[in-house]
Amino acid sequence: MRIHVPLNVTYLSDWNGFELPNGILNKGITACGATTVALENRHKTIICCPRINLIVNKHEQYPETLIVTGDVSNRAILDYLSASQLPKILATFDSIPRLATLIEDKSDWRVVVDEYHYILIDSAFKSQVEIAILDAVVQFPYVTYLSATPIAEKFMKEIDHFKKLDYYELVWSSIDHVKVLCEESKSPINAALRIVRDYQSGIFPRIELDGRVIESNECVIFLNSVNNIANIIKQTGLSPEEVNIIVGTSDNNDDIIRKIGNGHTRGRIPLKDEPHKMFTFCTSTAFAGCDFYSKCASTFVISDSNRAHTSIDIATELVQIAGRQRLKENPFRSVLTFIYNVNNGAMSREEYMAIIDNRMRVSISDADFKNSILNTDLRNKYIKETEHYIKIMGF
Repeated sequence: MRIHVPLNVTYLSDWNGFELPNGILNKGITACGATTVALENRHKTIICCPRINLIVNKHEQYPETLIVTGDVSNRAILDYLSASQLPKILATFDSIPRLATLIEDKSDWRVVVDEYHYILIDSAFKSQVEIAILDAVVQFPYVTYLSATPIAEKFMKEIDHFKKLDYYELVWSSIDHVKVLCEESKSPINAALRIVRDYQSGIFPRIELDGRVIESNECVIFLNSVNNIANIIKQTGLSPEEVNIIVGTSDNNDDIIRKIGNGHTRGRIPLKDEPHKMFTFCTSTAFAGCDFYSKCASTFVISDSNRAHTSIDIATELVQIAGRQRLKENPFRSVLTFIYNVNNGAMSREEYMAIIDNRMRVSISDADFKNSILNTDLRNKYIKETEHYIKIMGF
């Protein structure tokens, strides 16, 4: 079902009477304020988020919400539920099964699964967890699956939880297009070093607007390796006062950043009207759905195909990255520079699709064979072997 957004609506929270639907909602564009609707409406709401940075970013904007992650106790959750007349919970995907057991009466609750396409993306390394999340969510009567880059229909048809859901698409009368400047480089990391050094030297991107020249003296650089971020900071001598490091929450990441020296630590995304540092480095595990409010930042995306996961991960996130700068007064928000390399294994689209189609045929035949086995002991043997293979191979 296509929902036409009124011409005068920039953010969904401005649309009087708009309700998030029960089903899948393709927002059409990023940064349109769909989660704001969920946070400000008059319904008890759980907003499921794929990344902790997104939860923290939203909580800082709405401090009356409760953050639920793995280290939040059941007692703290129950105390909040009993004390709040209109509870708004921001929870990690992994916390949803536990929440579902703690909320006995689910009849008047709504659930918003924000950036729900990460359920499929993350299933590559934690498929059983993602299935548990979907099983927990369906216990609630009203669930909205939100994304501006929804799971492709051909994949949703293969996932039982999505097969019967209503599908809605927002149609916007006016869309701000982001121009992607593609730059092939033998060494994207060296290109990132060049960007940083240019900024350090006062060589900024410039734009002429209404007869005056505006400089972009802040930049946000996206790349999917914390080690690369650390090396760039070391080589350019950036101080903690100059750089904000937005990466996934983990002891390993904190250890890498600590080894940069000079007191560098993992940072946080500034709220609206808070000052921004000249340099912000982000990985894809950190930025999903988060809001940046710089008035002049330029955006750079660095993809190094020599790191296998990066060549896939960061390039497929361009639509999400393009929507992260929220302020329309930032004239540089409409341009994104994508710097990438091509390794010796590059192939044509036709060659690539032929390989994928063959893998699909073999996988389906393998699944059909295993599903046809009637002997219980043999079935259990294949189940254990498959689970072991998933853990070893990471998919």
